[in-house]
Amino acid sequence: MKAALTCLALLLAVPAAAAPCDAVWRDGPRGRDVPVRIDLPDGKGKAPAVIWSPGLGGTRGNASRWVAAWTAAGIAVIRLEHPGSDASVYRGPATPEERQAKVRAGIAPEQLIARIADVGFVADELARRPSEGACDLARIDSDHLALAGHSMGAWVVQAMAGQRPDGEKAPLIDRRFRAFIAMSTTGPADPAAARAQFGGIGRPLLVVTGSMDGVPAKAAPDVAASERAKRASLFTGAPADGRKALAIIDGAGHMLFAGDTIKTPAPAEMQARVARLTTLWWRHWLRGDAKAEKALANPPLGKADQWQRK
Repeated sequence: MKAALTCLALLLAVPAAAAPCDAVWRDGPRGRDVPVRIDLPDGKGKAPAVIWSPGLGGTRGNASRWVAAWTAAGIAVIRLEHPGSDASVYRGPATPEERQAKVRAGIAPEQLIARIADVGFVADELARRPSEGACDLARIDSDHLALAGHSMGAWVVQAMAGQRPDGEKAPLIDRRFRAFIAMSTTGPADPAAARAQFGGIGRPLLVVTGSMDGVPAKAAPDVAASERAKRASLFTGAPADGRKALAIIDGAGHMLFAGDTIKTPAPAEMQARVARLTTLWWRHWLRGDAKAEKALANPPLGKADQWQRK
């Protein structure tokens, strides 16, 4: 009984994680409201920050698994919700044809451009606003910003990292971001085409995918190989400057990388590996952590997972 009471006392003595701060920030020139959720790490000191862009249909409530790991490492996370490509895409009754039309509208080029503008707007606001609710935004080190995203959010990442859609220039690059993580992104399977698009990305970039990411069930070997090449395209095309990496999680499918909590043991363990790896990446590139840099030489992944650097 004494031991049980002692354990309970210790648990109660551990401070609860700070509650996130939800807000809707108005971008006046665009006439657009951008919902955000801000998670700050414990303490009062300055913290680097990651802006997170979710996949199609995502909300500011997604990526809780990644947020828990990153904030525990002293990194603030600001999750965005993008009007027009958020949960409204899947909300409400609809015929299959109507649902497909909503999805097509959600991934239209103008929606991607709007998402990119949302990220830039939020980065501006983080530097301008002293606080949001109980969150002290003055703690955010605006000189140590990073960008991460899943699926359509990863399209935002590659665009702002320096993608050259026409093979000649990178019109949407944002140099405020020191490092990037793209989960479940896609690009051309052909290596030459990948180099044309992604060969100008000059900052640290981690690409994370799974062996079953976008691969249809019972897919023919050539179909599966083509899909996997597309998922690795961003890494394949990026320059070999010592700051690029690719992780392929064996058996992982597309939605695992949205970062929502999964209770079933196998996918939950896959997420744990992704959380550890991405946290090391941020600790190295945002905090200058030498131990994290050393760990990235042989990160804690599964035996069948793949890890490449260049």
